[in-house]
Amino acid sequence: MFTQQLTERAARLAARAEEEGSSGAAAAAAAEAADEVAAEQLLRRRKPGKGGEGKASSGGAGGSGKQGPTVISPIRDQVYGGGPLTAEQRAENTVVATLAVLFFVILAEGIFVAGSGFMSEGLDQFAQDVVFPAFTPTLGLFLAISTLYGLWKAS
Repeated sequence: MFTQQLTERAARLAARAEEEGSSGAAAAAAAEAADEVAAEQLLRRRKPGKGGEGKASSGGAGGSGKQGPTVISPIRDQVYGGGPLTAEQRAENTVVATLAVLFFVILAEGIFVAGSGFMSEGLDQFAQDVVFPAFTPTLGLFLAISTLYGLWKAS
């Protein structure tokens, strides 16, 4: 439809150039310029969008390539990472990082204690004397922090 409009416009330009008494070269130049504009518009429409399709957008719901309005909001920036973190967000990040570290410590302790029977006598003794007694308090600490974090987020 758009290409048809450009073609009709090029024909009108060529007719007007002939009516004004211009040479045939001017009319051909006007038609060529209109063809270049039409080709450029066609290429713009066929560029891949965000989804990577090589087709023109359908214009329907969900398929349009239109962008929404630009939102300038400090709250939005904090949620999506565009602005500085609040004290509450920093505290939350610290708690989650602590829980992640404790999780991996518990996992390593559990694997080490489980496999200590297959290791040398010295490592087996170390697992029984140091790692095994520390396992339950580490697990209790993880449980306590995760419970308090859950209560904090629920309130």
